[in-house]
Amino acid sequence: MKLLLTSVLFLFAFAAEAVACSCARAPQPCEAYADASAVFVGTVTLSTRTKIKEGDYESTKRLVRFHVDRPLVNVEAGDLEIMTGLGDADCGYGFRLGGQYLVYAYGDDKKTLSTSICTRTRPLSHADADLEYISGLSKAPPGGTISGEVRLGRSSGAYERLVPLKDVRISFAGPKQFEVKTDAEGKYSISGLPLGTYKIRIDEPEGLSTYNPEQELKLTGRGCRGAYFLLEPDTRITGKVLDAQGMPAADVLMELVPVAREGETFPSYVRTDKEGTYVMKLVRPGRYYLGVRVAGSAGATYVPYPQTYFPGVKDRSQANVITITEGQRIDLDELILPARFIDRTLNGIVVDEDGKRVAGAIVWLKERQYDDADMPYRRETDSEGKFSYPVYEGIRYSLNAYVESGGRQVKRSAPFEVVIASNQEPIRLVLKKEK
Repeated sequence: MKLLLTSVLFLFAFAAEAVACSCARAPQPCEAYADASAVFVGTVTLSTRTKIKEGDYESTKRLVRFHVDRPLVNVEAGDLEIMTGLGDADCGYGFRLGGQYLVYAYGDDKKTLSTSICTRTRPLSHADADLEYISGLSKAPPGGTISGEVRLGRSSGAYERLVPLKDVRISFAGPKQFEVKTDAEGKYSISGLPLGTYKIRIDEPEGLSTYNPEQELKLTGRGCRGAYFLLEPDTRITGKVLDAQGMPAADVLMELVPVAREGETFPSYVRTDKEGTYVMKLVRPGRYYLGVRVAGSAGATYVPYPQTYFPGVKDRSQANVITITEGQRIDLDELILPARFIDRTLNGIVVDEDGKRVAGAIVWLKERQYDDADMPYRRETDSEGKFSYPVYEGIRYSLNAYVESGGRQVKRSAPFEVVIASNQEPIRLVLKKEK
């Protein structure tokens, strides 16, 4: 679905709040036209619920049938069916029976076209700008257009206040090399560009930064593309990590975790470079703990060092609390880590109740030493029912195995815990039928 897939953001609220759909910036007519698999004007003749099966999962969608009044892109006159969601969390479009719409549809083939409220699909009465663009394509000059804007986000709620930034330099590399600056409204636009792929990079003003300073897009036909940048005060923490021998500790996952979930604070993670240095950009103002294995994130299981808090202690009660304000830059002292873990391999075998080896069984491994938030790791047994995991000596892990059929577990082993020894013996997981 190209642009459609990247433009939908889902905001999930738990407890008593309803789950709602939220969309990113709406595409311009030229963007929507270039990305859509099919475009047409049609009248709704049928709207009904239908079951859709994707692999082992089944969901309910809304099937909408149109009489195509005006085919525009990859559509023929006649009837056409489009899928959409039911509304709210799935961003379904609320088509009304008998209503006439301009529809931007997406899909790999005409049998699975879909649309949503995050596209430019709209009632025909609100589609003047779209129809004007489409009707003018035959007379439009060759080349494409790239436009966008740069804004400053203030850390207040969900960026309630966005301030346009003037005179920010944007550079373009591709079929044509050039630079532009944003106007008083923070916007820029360049037309008549050669078609092809462009890399667009923002020159971050002093004291400001963004998560994605470079974007890549492709201009096709007489279409257009947009590159938008949101800058924030460059609140950052930098430092260096050394191993027990005083050498730079490369590729170590550093975690910055709020002392308490206050305001807009949330954990940050970054790996050290080959010199052992790290930079945590765009940190929210607040109070934090810093270290390795502080809370656990994706990849924390394979950090080869014990839990260590800045300035180099294992007990949280002795850790420094780092307080940072908006726009502040903190350069911390070196963090020296304890001795590295010893690498070991945990081998095992999965069998059924009769002792027969089970190929293709799923085996999960979860580190339990620090009770962190890292997800379990998944592997499958080989043709002889064997599996292996890299582990660390002295660390406690739990394992379990199961086999699936028809999308559900039919056999499962009892949970197994092990503390890795220097001469670790292989383990044996026995599958039993689920009741």
